[in-house]
Amino acid sequence: MKANRKESSPALAKGQLWSTAKGHIKIVELGKMLVHYKMLKDLNQLRRTQISRIDIMEGFLKTVSGHSN
Repeated sequence: MKANRKESSPALAKGQLWSTAKGHIKIVELGKMLVHYKMLKDLNQLRRTQISRIDIMEGFLKTVSGHSN
């Protein structure tokens, strides 16, 4: 029997704010397969919500710098 082991990946949660070189990514909602997020240059900016698969977002966040609160 194979154990279902994942590589260590960023843990996503609703309300998280990730810092990137070009701004911030705010996690708005998290489902079983999809993540709803906003890409912000300024934290006070209003932007539309975008959707991506969780595994794609985790892969992207592995390549960017640190995690903020």
